[in-house]
Amino acid sequence: MASGKFPDIKWEDDDSGFDADTAKQAEAAAEEFESMIEGADVARPRIRVGEKVKGVISQIHDGGNDVLIDLGAGKTSGIIEKIELIDEATGKLTAKVGDTIEAFVVSKRGDEVLLSYRMTQALKSVEDLEKALQSKRPVRGKVTKVVKGGLEVTILGKTAFCPVSQIDTRFVGEPGEFLGQELEFLLEKVEEKGRNIVVSRAALLRQQAEAKMTELVANLKPEQIFDGVVREVRDFGAFVDIGGVDGMVHVSEISFARVQKAADALTKGDKVKVKVLKVERDDKGRPKISLSMKAASQDPWDDIHKLVEGGATYTGKVVNLMPFGAFIELKPGVEGLLHVSEMSWLKRVHHPSDVVKIGDAVTVTVKEIDTASRRISLSMKSIESDPWFDVSARVKAGGTATGKIERLKPFGAIVEFAPGLTGLLPISVIRKKFGESYRKAVTPGIDIETRVVDVDAKERKILLTLPGLDADEDLDAEYREYVKSEQAARQEAAAKVQPSGGGAGGERVGSFGALLNAKLGSKQPKP
Repeated sequence: MASGKFPDIKWEDDDSGFDADTAKQAEAAAEEFESMIEGADVARPRIRVGEKVKGVISQIHDGGNDVLIDLGAGKTSGIIEKIELIDEATGKLTAKVGDTIEAFVVSKRGDEVLLSYRMTQALKSVEDLEKALQSKRPVRGKVTKVVKGGLEVTILGKTAFCPVSQIDTRFVGEPGEFLGQELEFLLEKVEEKGRNIVVSRAALLRQQAEAKMTELVANLKPEQIFDGVVREVRDFGAFVDIGGVDGMVHVSEISFARVQKAADALTKGDKVKVKVLKVERDDKGRPKISLSMKAASQDPWDDIHKLVEGGATYTGKVVNLMPFGAFIELKPGVEGLLHVSEMSWLKRVHHPSDVVKIGDAVTVTVKEIDTASRRISLSMKSIESDPWFDVSARVKAGGTATGKIERLKPFGAIVEFAPGLTGLLPISVIRKKFGESYRKAVTPGIDIETRVVDVDAKERKILLTLPGLDADEDLDAEYREYVKSEQAARQEAAAKVQPSGGGAGGERVGSFGALLNAKLGSKQPKP
């Protein structure tokens, strides 16, 4: 033992291996722990907020608001609010236990993962809309609201805008008529992740009409008649659907009868038969089809003699007034002209409105039917009511008759014995009787006694003089001037009965004049 120092101690080698084993064990434990961590990460992948995950509905709480989603082995279960799986229209769940759904991770709180199904649906709908836009594929939507300038349309859960000018190819005055309707549209714009969507139904309708018109033209046959449905009525005509494409029936092509406004004959939804008159394009290149209901029906003039007979009497309706007369509808599509000169025996008619008005029911006799010109002449003057029918019983040649001065002419005074029955008192006779003051003696309205010189029933003329005076040459000349004047007036009236362009040819039946002359002739006294 050395003084002041600890003796050197030598340790024999320890063969227990404690130190080495401990180190190895520690190292192995560390490796095992690290492996466990890695295994745990593999078995339970990390779920991130915003991630889209797929799972199976494992439980739906009857009384609760949550739906439990199994996200797979080793994953935390997810929760979706039940309201996200309820159909707004029916109020019923759209899914059941066992259904596989996709959802977005909205938030994580510990082991609780909150999911959203609607976010996934919204993403899918936008993707579908973008694909439909690119492929120009129609999409179906429901019109839900009228807004400024157009309508809101719900498509795949998204709100789209349809300008009012794009809801139809026709003018739309009341956009509200489309509310609640499910229609097809073409997408015009899908922007801002579905927040800005614009659609057009008019573009789709034009596209469909183009295809239908091409098919129609290719298969159109002469005299082909189509069954159609009236889709819209305007004053000038009606739009008719003939199987997916619209044509227009002008008001003049609705009926052979007179139609002032299309609404007088047609209403929306009416089923009609039409014939295609013309297929063309307007100045903007859009298809335009002209239709006719008249061309698809029987023309009444084809059997006019079965409908109307010359000399027969009918009750018709006044459908139009012109300065020269009134048009009377005798049968649907068959009209005749009642000239002003044929309205009354008793008074001079200056305008047809003096006697009739539109809509009046009047009794008329058919004077003449001109099939070549498609004209019918009518009269309200019955033969029996003609004051000249029995003139010989009222006024006799050689006798006296008292009448009223009706009017003055340069050649004499017109004396009325009965309404429509007048005679001429020549100016020479008046001057010879009353001198230069004759105007005071024959003022219109006063009664005057006359002597009858001659009665001509056929020419409807009565020649007069005054008692105590003999007839002379001047009287005959003035009478001839009177006859000439009256004949000219009748010719002018007759010319107005036939509108310009009427020919003299063609079949004419039922001459009222011939009947009248025959009856008057049979009433004349035998010599």
